[in-house]
Amino acid sequence: MPWSGLAGPVKTPDKPPERRLFAQYSWTLGGACSVVVVGLAGFFAFQLKQDLRTQIIELQQQVERHGRFMEFVMYTSADQVESLRTAIATHRTDEACLAGRRLVAQGPLRQSGQRFAWDAAGGRTPGGRLQGSGVLAGRDPAFYCDLGAVVAVAPQLQAMVVHLAPVARVHFLSRHDFHLEAPWHPLPSRHPARAGSPESELWRPGQPGANPQRRKYWPAPYFGGSGVGLLAPVAAPVYAGDAFMGVVAIDLRLDFLNEVNAAMGYDWGTVVVVDGQGRVLAHPAHAADPHVARTPGRFDMAFAPQVLPSPQALAALPAGQAQERAGWIVIRRPLASAPWELVYTVTRSALWRAVLLQRAPALGTALVVLGLLMALTYWVTWRGFVGPAARLVGHAMAASGQQVRAVPHVPRVWRPWFEAITQVFRESLQLGSLRRELDIAARMQQSILPRVWPQDPRFDLWGTMQPAKDIGGDFYDHFPLPQGLHGLVVADVSGKGISAGLFGMVSKTLLRAIATQRAQPAGEVAREVNEALCADNESSMFVTTFYGQYEPASGRLFYANAGHPPPLVLRAQGALQWLPGLGGTAFGVMPGLAYAQGVVDLAPGDTLLVFTDGVTESVNADGQEFGMARLSALFEGQPVVDVREAIGRMLARVERFARGVEQFDDITCLVLRCHRLGEDAGQVQGGRASMPPG
Repeated sequence: MPWSGLAGPVKTPDKPPERRLFAQYSWTLGGACSVVVVGLAGFFAFQLKQDLRTQIIELQQQVERHGRFMEFVMYTSADQVESLRTAIATHRTDEACLAGRRLVAQGPLRQSGQRFAWDAAGGRTPGGRLQGSGVLAGRDPAFYCDLGAVVAVAPQLQAMVVHLAPVARVHFLSRHDFHLEAPWHPLPSRHPARAGSPESELWRPGQPGANPQRRKYWPAPYFGGSGVGLLAPVAAPVYAGDAFMGVVAIDLRLDFLNEVNAAMGYDWGTVVVVDGQGRVLAHPAHAADPHVARTPGRFDMAFAPQVLPSPQALAALPAGQAQERAGWIVIRRPLASAPWELVYTVTRSALWRAVLLQRAPALGTALVVLGLLMALTYWVTWRGFVGPAARLVGHAMAASGQQVRAVPHVPRVWRPWFEAITQVFRESLQLGSLRRELDIAARMQQSILPRVWPQDPRFDLWGTMQPAKDIGGDFYDHFPLPQGLHGLVVADVSGKGISAGLFGMVSKTLLRAIATQRAQPAGEVAREVNEALCADNESSMFVTTFYGQYEPASGRLFYANAGHPPPLVLRAQGALQWLPGLGGTAFGVMPGLAYAQGVVDLAPGDTLLVFTDGVTESVNADGQEFGMARLSALFEGQPVVDVREAIGRMLARVERFARGVEQFDDITCLVLRCHRLGEDAGQVQGGRASMPPG
């Protein structure tokens, strides 16, 4: 401090008040900004951890969606194997035995030494070949019966290769040493010349001793040639009653599986499909040129040893839950329809980088804003922050109230916030509108199902449907028919969701219109419905259907079955009877098919249970199907009180069986119970009527 003689120190004039105020504001603003920076750093650290958790949850959900789609592909293929073996067994009739002998006596089977062969015609479907060992004459009678049945369903095997994209080949291996393959390739396959050879991986698991439950199974993949690449078979034993006929198999293209796997669109990481032995069936590296590989990939080439050393280590991981192993995130999703698993892996560091890249723009913007706040005055702060913030709140409130407003005049740095708020609320309104439309569509589909049931003392009728999604692919119906008959319908459309629901509505309307326009047999109605659906079916959808014509006066039920599970008749005396399937093909598969008509008599006290495969193919946590045996046991020795009680008993048992497993297929059932016979609702008679005219 300066001195002036003996007068003492000279005082420096104080700073002007506005300077002191500005300095105080600057220190206050600087301190506040420092606190905000520290808080912002902590907030961003917390947000990054939350974003990482959210990212892992979204990956789990994406893997689950991926798994459901793969389940659909696998389930459709396994379901086709079931349809094929049912068709082959159904066609093994006395007529098939005669047809088999005619094929031998009159051709077109050709004998060449100890070999014989028959080439199926191509045309709209690829050709096929039946070939075998031994002489044709003097064989076991069962040989000719099996031969006639297999040749009868050869067109269905050929059509399957055309209509199902994943299918490359269809086989039937007979216990009588002949083999039908469609399409047929002259190149040698991995199947031996003798169908019954014990060395065949396809043949051995289907033998009665190895597979007494007659379950479908998945043999090891094999190389099917440069044109198709690796193939994964799904097979099932075929029985005619208790007589073993052979094995039917469908070969799925692993290149199709690779395409589906690569199309799911993961931003980070790798997703592969492995089987129970650790073979890699689908990998993104195979999607570019899937026909090059001649054997499935090895487990140790897909996963690092420190992450997953063995298939057993993979199987020990909890299903559907992300697990961290040696710096990797692993998500395992087992497939219920096949002994395969979907496995997603990504490094934890890759997820952190992704989260940081997502948050970097917001963090940079925040730092820029804080730097400007420390450099600007109170007036600039008000103009550039407080005022726009108030307008932002008003704009957000207006957008949340569905009021359309233009972005007000604000500094440029604020415009993205306004635009983002507007976009978020607009998309929210659009999603809400879409959800309401889906709800309306689901209610419309439910509304077309019958709500009014016949009030007739001679019989009771009631049904229900539980869709696996908001819009299901199953439906049921009933309606009066000419000549005092009453029509019954239960159907299952291929696929699920909106497309299946729309196809089901078209099928239901078409079937009712054809059935009620004039009196005609059930088989003729089925034929006309199939022709109409095949005429304009660009989506290649199909629907399995049970159509019945019940005559209350006599208790006689005339029916046609288009690839549908056989209904169950519960006799009043306690006996159970499965109705014959009649060998009909699902509607929409191919035109020009004929449908047989079956007849069953219902006496007072008898009950008819019609259902879709959502009942028998419900699975539990162990991957076991509910099956027809459990359904039979549910009613064996336990009389039915009424139709609602029968359906309630079945649904409750299926729900207990599949506890903890999400329903993946629609469940539909319709129950008819005969109380008495008679010409009308007030008169009881015991006579039987003849077949419907036609």
